[in-house]
Amino acid sequence: MKKWSVEIKVLAGFAFALATLALTGALAYRATTGFIETSNAAYRSERALAALEGILALMNEAESRQRGYIILGEAIDLAGREQAVAQIRSLVSELRRDKADDPLQLRRIHELEQRIAERMKLLDWVLEARRAEGYEAARERLLTGPGREEMRRLRELAKLMASEEGTRLARLRQEAEGQANDTLLGFGLLLAASLAFLSVLFFGIRREIHERRQKETELAHLVHELEAANEELKNFAYVVSHDLKAPLRAIGSLADWLTVDQADRLDDEGKEHLRLIVSRVRRMDGLIEGILDYSRVGRIREQATPVDLERLVHEVIDSLAPPAHIAVTVQGPLPTVVVEKTRIRQVFQNLISNAIKYMDKPAGRVAVRCAPERDAWRFSVTDNGPGIEPRHHERVFQLFQTLAPRDRVESTGVGLALVKKIVEMYGGQVWIESTPGQGSTFHFTLPRTAGPSHPGIEE
Repeated sequence: MKKWSVEIKVLAGFAFALATLALTGALAYRATTGFIETSNAAYRSERALAALEGILALMNEAESRQRGYIILGEAIDLAGREQAVAQIRSLVSELRRDKADDPLQLRRIHELEQRIAERMKLLDWVLEARRAEGYEAARERLLTGPGREEMRRLRELAKLMASEEGTRLARLRQEAEGQANDTLLGFGLLLAASLAFLSVLFFGIRREIHERRQKETELAHLVHELEAANEELKNFAYVVSHDLKAPLRAIGSLADWLTVDQADRLDDEGKEHLRLIVSRVRRMDGLIEGILDYSRVGRIREQATPVDLERLVHEVIDSLAPPAHIAVTVQGPLPTVVVEKTRIRQVFQNLISNAIKYMDKPAGRVAVRCAPERDAWRFSVTDNGPGIEPRHHERVFQLFQTLAPRDRVESTGVGLALVKKIVEMYGGQVWIESTPGQGSTFHFTLPRTAGPSHPGIEE
């Protein structure tokens, strides 16, 4: 017989656990629904018993209050009678609702209502005599009328209904006890089967724990080596990027010198070639700087401090010096957040500069806004520029991706990737809403409260 591997054993245990969980859930659901139904029915029966008892007590209260009024003529007794009658009607309505699914009890409730009505007519008949003819006439009607017989029938009917509800309540309690016993038995058998199966799996897996621990040790060693290699790669990129800047600066300086000092010897084609050289040098320098900025995010951390974004965004706008035909505004107050100032400046600077750089309208508009949400701040930078087609919404956040040709618009393709990395470092999200030809809105969020791995946000 082929020996089961640890993976198969774990999978078998997982499958058995799922099956056990499903069976337990089904059993618990059946028991719970049955218990709820039985409890609801028992509750309705208990309410019905209480309502019947209350009706009889209130009938006695109404009669007692009426007798007090007949004897003393006090208005407070008459008011007490009317209050008792109103409570009787409320209890009868409640009883009818609780017994809506019981045709027999509904018929009895209808009969009970009729008897209560007949009894109240007799009480009203005596009350009319007291008001019209005085105490003696009311007393005569009270003694000679059929009131006692009506009250006896009313009590017998209520007693019959209460007996039916008591029998039903006892039966429901027996059913609940039986359901509880069946459920306990089912859970017991299921538990025993689970313990037996899991015990077999446990002793089978235990034999291979030592080998697994050795593999985990080897894996930890490999992870450590990988982290060291990754750190070396970051340092290598940093050093190489810095070393590349020196020859680039030399090439740029030489091209500028040729453009100025040899201007009279160069034709238009030569000047264009030198311009392209300077442009490519600047683009390469910007690309290197963007790579360095991207690699620093999450690796080199500043001290998080409270940053007044209102002031910071205005400083960013001033440093970018938008052209006269582009208006950059801050609409509404911006909060103070506890973050790395350099990183949050990079986010706003890249978003606003992109809006300015790609503006294609003679009257450009760029607006910065902030809206509080339940547990985050949602910032947005909106422009009325060319817009971005939906198929490019994810692409623009990838490293080195640009939509416009680099010969038309100078761009490294790092800015939005840097924005995404910084925002996600703080536990936020970044996304685009755009209509081609009408403009774009770049949204990003910063949590109001931060976890232990990133700075907090203050209102």
